[in-house]
Amino acid sequence: MKKTVSKKIGEIKFSLLSPEQIKKISVAKIVTPELYDIDGYPVDGGLMDLRLGAIDPGVRCRTCGGKIKECLGHPGSIDLAKPIMHLKYISVIELGLRSFCQECGKLMLDEKDLKKYSPSERAKKAKDNKKCPHCQATQEKVKLEKPTSFYKGKTRLFPTEIRESLVKIPDEELKKIGVNPRTCRIEWAILNSLIVPPVTVRPSIILESGERSEDDLTHKLSDIIRANQRLWENLNAGAPEVIIEDLWDLLQYHITTFFDNTVARVPPARHRSGQPLKTITERIKGKEGRIRKNIAGKRVNYSGRTVISPDPNIRINEVGIPFEIARVVTVSETVNDLNKEKLSKLIKNGEVWPGANYIIRPDGRKKKITAELQEEIIEELKPGYKVERHLQDGDVVLFNRHPSLHRASLMAHFVRVLPGRTFRVHPAAANPYNADFDGDEMNIHSPQNEEARAESKILLDVKQNLISPKNNTNLIGCIVDAVTGNYLLGQKEFTREEANQLLYKSGIELDISTKMISGKDVFSSVIPDVDFSNSSIEIKKGKVLKGDIDKSTFGDEGGELVKIIDQKYGRNEAFDSIRRAFNLGKNYLSERGITASVEDFDLDEDTIAESEKIIKSTEKKADEIIQSYRDETIELIPGKSAEESREIHLLKVLNEVRTKIGAMVKERFPNTNPVSYMIKSGGGGNILNITQMASCVGQQAFAGGRIDIGYTERTLSFFKKGDLSPKARGFIRSAFIKGLRPDEFFFQAITGRDSLMDTALRTPKSGYLYRRLANALQDMRVEYDGTIRDSGNNIIQFKYGLDGYDVSKIHLKEKISSGEAVGLVTAQSFGEASTQMVLNTFHMAGVAEMQVTTGLPRIIEIFDARKKPSSPKMEIHLESEFNNEESAKEFAEQIKEVNLKGISSEINLDFSSKTISINLDKNELKKTHTTLNKVVEKLNELGFNVENKGNSIVLNASEYGFKEIYQLKEKLKKSIISGVKGVEQILIVKRGRDFIVMTLGTNLKEMIKLKEVDKKKIISNDLHEVAVVFGIEAARQLIINEIKEVLDSQGLDINIKHL
Repeated sequence: MKKTVSKKIGEIKFSLLSPEQIKKISVAKIVTPELYDIDGYPVDGGLMDLRLGAIDPGVRCRTCGGKIKECLGHPGSIDLAKPIMHLKYISVIELGLRSFCQECGKLMLDEKDLKKYSPSERAKKAKDNKKCPHCQATQEKVKLEKPTSFYKGKTRLFPTEIRESLVKIPDEELKKIGVNPRTCRIEWAILNSLIVPPVTVRPSIILESGERSEDDLTHKLSDIIRANQRLWENLNAGAPEVIIEDLWDLLQYHITTFFDNTVARVPPARHRSGQPLKTITERIKGKEGRIRKNIAGKRVNYSGRTVISPDPNIRINEVGIPFEIARVVTVSETVNDLNKEKLSKLIKNGEVWPGANYIIRPDGRKKKITAELQEEIIEELKPGYKVERHLQDGDVVLFNRHPSLHRASLMAHFVRVLPGRTFRVHPAAANPYNADFDGDEMNIHSPQNEEARAESKILLDVKQNLISPKNNTNLIGCIVDAVTGNYLLGQKEFTREEANQLLYKSGIELDISTKMISGKDVFSSVIPDVDFSNSSIEIKKGKVLKGDIDKSTFGDEGGELVKIIDQKYGRNEAFDSIRRAFNLGKNYLSERGITASVEDFDLDEDTIAESEKIIKSTEKKADEIIQSYRDETIELIPGKSAEESREIHLLKVLNEVRTKIGAMVKERFPNTNPVSYMIKSGGGGNILNITQMASCVGQQAFAGGRIDIGYTERTLSFFKKGDLSPKARGFIRSAFIKGLRPDEFFFQAITGRDSLMDTALRTPKSGYLYRRLANALQDMRVEYDGTIRDSGNNIIQFKYGLDGYDVSKIHLKEKISSGEAVGLVTAQSFGEASTQMVLNTFHMAGVAEMQVTTGLPRIIEIFDARKKPSSPKMEIHLESEFNNEESAKEFAEQIKEVNLKGISSEINLDFSSKTISINLDKNELKKTHTTLNKVVEKLNELGFNVENKGNSIVLNASEYGFKEIYQLKEKLKKSIISGVKGVEQILIVKRGRDFIVMTLGTNLKEMIKLKEVDKKKIISNDLHEVAVVFGIEAARQLIINEIKEVLDSQGLDINIKHL
């Protein structure tokens, strides 16, 4: 018996090839750009030389004698007329030139500094030295002009000189910067010969016309050979230096674009058609490159894809598969004594379902089952053979929908083969896939061996994914019809016959003996013996005592009852309860029927009159605000102009319309209305929908305010110029049911298009965020000791989420399992949530006056740890003696930044007398509580030599040049006269008894020096500033708080453990 010797790869080393190694591995010198001779046979010494490998059928490789598919190919080489720089090692060459002495070749660091730095830092530290500490030679600065030119002073360094300089570096010195001179020396990055990849790497294709089309790399290599030949010829002919340099640069260009055709400042090499060539780097890099497209992810066999449609009559964890797919996607089953007879029958059926397509012999050879070979194959069948049979009921397959944003986007379902051409999905199972049935397509994958099938059943079963690891809600539950059906069921009485019929139909075995039974008691038959109560229902020992059966029992993502059953009776019972509840609701609703028609949205006349009254009084208030703005008596919001204050006041008033009418409609809308049933049960819709359909659509917002784009001084051409009234700026008073007026129709279209664009732009942004998160967190896992570690075995957390509980099992109080990839679960939780975020919201964070970046842009800002947030803000709490309205206002005025530009009406330059004169604006001075003398004093303090002349300030700049005077003026404009640098806008907010000063712009360092500020409670949203002032732990807590704030503002729920 053969003994298998297995070897484990110890390490892989990536390094440069030395000129000797290139000679050694090259099997042929390539000297001619010609590929084929007249007979179409590869030319010797050409780029398709047969020594480089065989790619045509019937041809053998002249190096190893292998045919196509046997020969892997062999590299050749081109001897270059002059040395050429390797584009990918330019930074290494630069370090070699700048960090090592140009005279003695030693590393320019003395012994003392060597010990200070690690090998990887040493070269960077040495490159700034002007003088060699060993031989005291002064170093001339070497500058790299990208991509591949070096200059010493103004003289260009050619590769020959650079090579001479790098050869001087002793081996011992290379070791100091962590380079092993045996496997890599820097001068090897300057090429004397170029490796030619084997033909198998760049095969030619034969077009329909019979002509050959060569690979891009072959084209590029023939350019290199031509340029190299011209350079040889001119060198041998003793051509002038200028011509040699030009041809040398041309060869450098061709080799550079051979390595990478997308280098900045290098025109890409193109085909005659103008299409850029795809060279080595583009083949490897990016989404379409070798790594991501062919190695990290591959196309697979044994899979199928088609449109999905709903089928509530199959089980939740089943999937209906069309016969056509069941006949093509197969399952591999190994023959043994027990199943030989069964498999023989399948082979006999052949292509007819349930049949089989192939057998696989123990030596791995495959044989197709055809009508002629059936008997012969059945005779041959022995234990150890494998039969690829059709999918049958009860087989396990993986079911998946793109985009797969979290792990429940791929789960195991059991097969149910059905007629038709679509996959049938139970509606309750659509939520985790985020699938709807408007043409979505999904994929199935058939696991091919017993291990894979066992894993699928145990780890990927729909039951195991009932509770989400994102926020501990149930992913699967009753939806739409089932929710509404159970709500209506709970409100009705049934006769014994009706109840028995309903229960039997829903697959519930229970015999009812009483003459009449309430719907609540019928529903109680699906609930095991548990206690549960919330604001809408009370259940004792599995009996519904009072309340409405709504979404909070078995609904998806809110069915609290599901978790209680899961805790007490286990997953199987919880899953079964959902199935029974779903069937009951669905069956009752299809018997009872429900129809929502247009007249169900009609409000009674009183309600319409009342809502008209609300709209009119709002319009009146809006007119008053507009009038006060015109009279200049409007109440200004601190830090805002009259125009901005007007818009904020108006938006506040107009947004209240929907809320007020909504509250009234909620109170007065008839309870027995089909639409009411849907809303109250949680099956679909909300009061806002009814308000907009029946009463008033309300204010349309665009970019965080009213609509103000369009024509000059007006939004649409049917309004007068300067019209500020609600109707001219996007307020829609009509309801959808009555139809919109033409002008309103436009406003509706504007916001509709805005949100459409927003969604289209958001998808790639959040997709990229998810990808970066997944790459950053992919190695974090739970170890056997309960700690979370990365691939370097560094401890990230001592206990997952501080208490060690698994998010999807919090209700069970179960600890997280060892080996769980918690990093990826976190990335997926965020990736899924960020897709639903609103991209361009200027969410008014509690106060309409402060516009702050939130939503996806803020999340990206936090994860990138940007140096400056796009809207920096501080929240300042005051010490107790200053915690009153008067002191808060005084403090706010004192800290607002006032610069000279803000308080001056004009700043003039007089070049003849070399003076700068500043005229101050009296109103601004009054507003900021400053005087002319104070300004003069402050400017002199800042080092400007100024004096007070009447109503203006004059600066004498006689000793400065013209350019400097202009710079001085710019510096003057930015000079801070009073307040704290960076604090732009201020708002005072009252929370309970406390007065809190909110600022736009942050400066913690200066703030904590002020006596009024409570140092323990002041906070900024600038991560870097908090880290510097309060330390790293405070910054960590700030990141958590900021992310939490964004998620809450978007109404998204992600468990705090993920943060």
